[in-house]
Amino acid sequence: MTDARVDRLREAASAAGLKAVMATNPASIYYLTGFDPLALERLFAAVVLTGGGGALLVPRLDEEAAASAPSGLARVAYDAASDGFAELAEVFDGARAVGVEEDHVPFARVLRLQELGADPRPAGALLMGLRARKDPEEIEAVRRACSVVTEVMERMFASLRVGDVEQAVNARVAYELTEAGATESHPLVLFGANAANPHGTPGEYALAPGDVVCADISARLGGYWGDLTRCATVGPPSEWARRTWEVVSRAQAASIAACRAGTAARDVDAAQRRILEAADDLGRCLHGVGHAMGVEIHEPPFLVPRTRDSLEAGHVLTIEPGLYATGVGGIRLEDDVVVTDGEPRLLSSLPLELREVPA
Repeated sequence: MTDARVDRLREAASAAGLKAVMATNPASIYYLTGFDPLALERLFAAVVLTGGGGALLVPRLDEEAAASAPSGLARVAYDAASDGFAELAEVFDGARAVGVEEDHVPFARVLRLQELGADPRPAGALLMGLRARKDPEEIEAVRRACSVVTEVMERMFASLRVGDVEQAVNARVAYELTEAGATESHPLVLFGANAANPHGTPGEYALAPGDVVCADISARLGGYWGDLTRCATVGPPSEWARRTWEVVSRAQAASIAACRAGTAARDVDAAQRRILEAADDLGRCLHGVGHAMGVEIHEPPFLVPRTRDSLEAGHVLTIEPGLYATGVGGIRLEDDVVVTDGEPRLLSSLPLELREVPA
């Protein structure tokens, strides 16, 4: 499958007038080769020549790991005495018009490419356009990741009790995800008024009767992310929690229904805003309704008012509307959806309900 992706990139790059494309974002390297680099300060690159050939360039200490990647690209390793650019020049084989991921390549490396005689040109959108349209294998990988997140979240809600501390709950969730095979995870389980901050930091707060719990749990398994959010109350829901959950649930359903090929991405966000902003007595709508997801947890298209992108079959999107009331809490609901040529399809099976933790 990785070689088919390389071939698609070769065709797209040739049509764009490029002689080579150099992918340096670790996510893009994984997408093209199946090799998952720990980039740090060293140069890693997947180079695809439009005339045929190319190579996966890695430091010598990663040579063995790169050799096992399921890719037909040649392997080129460089020693610690090199910064990798002399070897990169050999891979380019005289190619001048080289597409780079302009949002990822540091300016210092752009200068080094120019010193090699290359003419770096933006190719980030070209590569992301390919990555955005997931093939069946990728969609199944996201579904499997969602399944693991679902299992861990169900256990988390079942075990929550008054007195549990945010930091400890998040640590347990992260451990369980790692034990289930996750290579990365981002649990964000917030209690009470802390849940009013969508990107809050779990702290020493202990769960108390009447609190809202907002649990946003994501994990990368098999190279792809799953990302789900559900909420609960400790004891029966307050009037605010009940009404807010109902409004957010309607906003999510409307946004999911809008996830159709050809729809403007901003219109999916507009579907949530028509409902949430009419309920401003309950809280604030602080973010777009979602984003695409795959090898990276946040990928374009982003479902926000300013975007000019349109949805295509194969896009995998998070749909996650929320309302947030300072000093009270936040309610967010999130599922992962694949855009098809017909009805949008959920990739998760987590029940859509407001949970109740024993008080």
